[in-house]
Amino acid sequence: MWGEARAAIAKKKNDGSGYDTVKTLPSIVENALQLQTTKGGKQDATVEGGRVEAVRYKANTYGLEIQIRKGVENGESIKLPFDEIDGIVDGIWGLRVQPEDPETGGLTVMETVISVEDTFTAQDGAIWKITFDFISPLRKADGTKVPTIDWSPIPNLTAAFGATPKN
Repeated sequence: MWGEARAAIAKKKNDGSGYDTVKTLPSIVENALQLQTTKGGKQDATVEGGRVEAVRYKANTYGLEIQIRKGVENGESIKLPFDEIDGIVDGIWGLRVQPEDPETGGLTVMETVISVEDTFTAQDGAIWKITFDFISPLRKADGTKVPTIDWSPIPNLTAAFGATPKN
């Protein structure tokens, strides 16, 4: 699950009926894709004298950061597959990240919020720093918890969200 990664997104429809067409993101700057995990808070139940009687953790939270260089690729201006104004991207988005070997597993998150930062250095040029903040899914109808990240293989990066990625 390593090597040159590709990413794709699809906007969730406002009525919750599914997702719009899947769109791939432009080439990602080398070594600029990073999953960021924040460990869930720890809660200790203590008894008189300070002895710990029980421990409970809250769920982890996740985000993914990528960088895309502004400029021209294959003779065309590089464009993001979403509209953003001053870093704000409207809506809820599905996200997939497919590693170089699509059969090894990838990262799929059904609901994220996207934000964008413009950066520039003389060494790297102008870059969009894009952050995807993951929204934890609701439980299934039977009450079963669902993981925020699906690590299943993604043989077809542009398969419709909600469908099996192998389609």
